[in-house]
Amino acid sequence: MDDYCDDEYYSGIEEYENDNYQKNETLLSQNELYQEFLDRLEKIKDKIGEQSQVVLNILIFFNFEVQNIYEQLLLSNDSEKLKVQLKEQGIYNVSDVHFHQNMICSICLENETQGFSLDCNHKFCKNCWNQMIEVQFISQIPLVRCLQDQCYERLPHSFLEQYPKYKQIIIKRFMQHDDVITWCPGLNCENVFKCLTFSKSIKCPCGVKFCSKCREEKHHPIPCDILKKVLEYQQSNEYWAILHASKCPQCGRLIQRTEGCFHLKCLCGQHFCFKCSGPWEKDHQSSFYTCPYMNTNKNPSKYALQLKNELQSINNNIRIIEQSIKELKQKIKKVQLDPLIEQSEKIIQLLKTSKSFLYYKFYLMENKDVQIYEQTFHQFQEELNKFVKIIESKKLEVEDNEYSIDRIIIEFINFNNSEKKILSNLKIKKKQIKKYIVETLIM
Repeated sequence: MDDYCDDEYYSGIEEYENDNYQKNETLLSQNELYQEFLDRLEKIKDKIGEQSQVVLNILIFFNFEVQNIYEQLLLSNDSEKLKVQLKEQGIYNVSDVHFHQNMICSICLENETQGFSLDCNHKFCKNCWNQMIEVQFISQIPLVRCLQDQCYERLPHSFLEQYPKYKQIIIKRFMQHDDVITWCPGLNCENVFKCLTFSKSIKCPCGVKFCSKCREEKHHPIPCDILKKVLEYQQSNEYWAILHASKCPQCGRLIQRTEGCFHLKCLCGQHFCFKCSGPWEKDHQSSFYTCPYMNTNKNPSKYALQLKNELQSINNNIRIIEQSIKELKQKIKKVQLDPLIEQSEKIIQLLKTSKSFLYYKFYLMENKDVQIYEQTFHQFQEELNKFVKIIESKKLEVEDNEYSIDRIIIEFINFNNSEKKILSNLKIKKKQIKKYIVETLIM
C-alpha cells in the first residue's frame, strides 16, 4: 500500500519523529515556482517538438495532465487524427499582438481609440480586451481568445505574462498535476514545496506537518489511499447521519428513520434493524427498541456521526491548548513559560497523531476486527485527555499567580514526575499503535 509498508519504512518508523533528518524538500517563492513551470514547459516542448505557445495551448486543453498528452499525441494510433482536430480549434495557432492607434473597436464601436488585434486582424479597444481578460481570470481560465465570434486566435503567453493573476492561475493548474510540487494544507498558508522524493512528513514554516503526496496533514503510518477512503466515507455519509438513516443489508439503499422502533422494511422487501443495519433476525425480536449488536454495528450513520464527534473533540482540544498558550504569551510577564509551552507543543503533536489513528480505527471498522486496536487507541486517548487537563490546570495556575498578592509568586512552571510519566506512557502507546498499524497493513 503506497510507500508505507516497505521494509525500510518499517525498520525506521521513528526516523521521522525528529526534524533533524535530511530534508529532500525546498520551499519555493512564487518566482521560483513559476520558473519551475517554465522549465517543465521546456521539457515538454522538447519531447513533443512544438513551440512554447503551442505546448501551452495543448497543456490547457488537456488540463495540464502531461502523461495524458504523451499518450494521446505520441503513443496513440489516432494521434494524427487528434492533431487535426486540435488544429481546427486553433490549438496549433501562434499569433502576435498588433497595436493600433485611432481605430474603431468592433464591439463597443468607440472611434479613434487605442487597441490591438491578433494575426486575424480583428481589432478591439483595450477596455473590451481587458474586460474579457478579467472574466477569464475570474473563472480561473488561463487563455483569452479573439473577441470575434468563431475566431480561434488567442492572446500569446508572452503577452499574458504581464498579468500577475495569469501566473497565479498557471501555477495553480500546473501544481495540481505535478508530483514533484506540493503545498501546505494549513489554514491561510500559501507555502509551496518542491520534493525530490516522496516525503511522509514535511514541516512547513507555519507549523503544519503534512504528507507530500496527498497534501493532507501528516498521517503516517496510515497510507494515503486508506486516509482518502475514510475521508470520502465521512463526507458521503455525513448527510445521511444528519438525516438519521441506515443502510439496507440487501440492496444498500439508505432508509431514513423519523420515529418509532428499530424495525425497518426496505423497498426491496428486506426487514432490518436501524441500529446495526443487520437483517431483522430472531435475536432482534426480544425488543423493538434495543439491538444486541449496537456496539458492533455497520450503520453508516452511526459511523459517520461517531467519527465526526471524535474528530471535533480532538480539534477542540488542539484549539484550546493553542489559544491558551497564545493568551499566556500575550499577558503573562512574571512566570517563565518555556516548560509549559514545550509540553503543550508536544501534546498538540500527539493530538494531531491521534487523528490519523482515529481514521485507521474507522477503516478497520469497515474491513477488519477492530477490538484489539480500539482498546489500545482508547487507552491512548484517555492518557491524552488527562494531559490536556494537566495543561489547562497549569495555565490556570500561571494566571492565578500572575495576579496574586497574598501568595508567593511562581517564577517557573514545572511538571512533576507523575505528570511526566503520563507523557512518557503516551509516547510508548503511540509506538505500539504505529507498530500495530504497520503489521496489519503488511499482513
